[in-house]
Amino acid sequence: MRLDITSDINRGYEAALNYPRTDKLVVFIHWFSFAVVAILAFTNSVFKIAINYPSPFSWRVISFQEALWTLIIGLFAALLPTLLVGKFSNHYYWRLFISFTLSVFAYLAVFISGGSIEMHFMFFGMIALVAIYADWRLGWFMFVLVGLHHGILNYLAPTWVYFYGRNDFSIFAHAFPVIIEVIFTTILCVIHRTTTEQVQQIRADFQEINKQIELEKKHNH
Repeated sequence: MRLDITSDINRGYEAALNYPRTDKLVVFIHWFSFAVVAILAFTNSVFKIAINYPSPFSWRVISFQEALWTLIIGLFAALLPTLLVGKFSNHYYWRLFISFTLSVFAYLAVFISGGSIEMHFMFFGMIALVAIYADWRLGWFMFVLVGLHHGILNYLAPTWVYFYGRNDFSIFAHAFPVIIEVIFTTILCVIHRTTTEQVQQIRADFQEINKQIELEKKHNH
């Protein structure tokens, strides 16, 4: 695997990797995520279910202002991919873009729940999701975003991330399983991409053989 973090390593394989359909699925997941976040914003700010029935979906009461900003950010995070799908001349930039917006939804899920540990698994789900693009770099990009998310907010607004407040060791505790997942998704992406390259090469070889057969038939006639 050659270390290339700037170019589109999958250029020419868009059809083989079914990128058009994958992009539509990813856009749908953005709106599904927005719907989930919107429901949690409503129940946690209006019904204040954390008071009578705290759960991983609501560890604290969310203010109306927090809920409103969550909805605004979530709406933009879902709307922009919808408007920009198919508009990037370099599909790699699109993949980086949706990796960022999916990370935003993972963060919003953590925030709107009041920082529950269980909602942090959204980050794992989003990292696993982008592996369908067979681009190993996306997982590492999201790993950096997760690190920034936990590291910065651990000092600036710890209760937005953890219901138990600031804890410096939590950064390392979260980083360890995330980096393990990214390593595994990297391996899966490389295997997927290598298999696609081999299939495309075999297809090209068969096409060349068919051309030679057709030329021989014409020559014999």
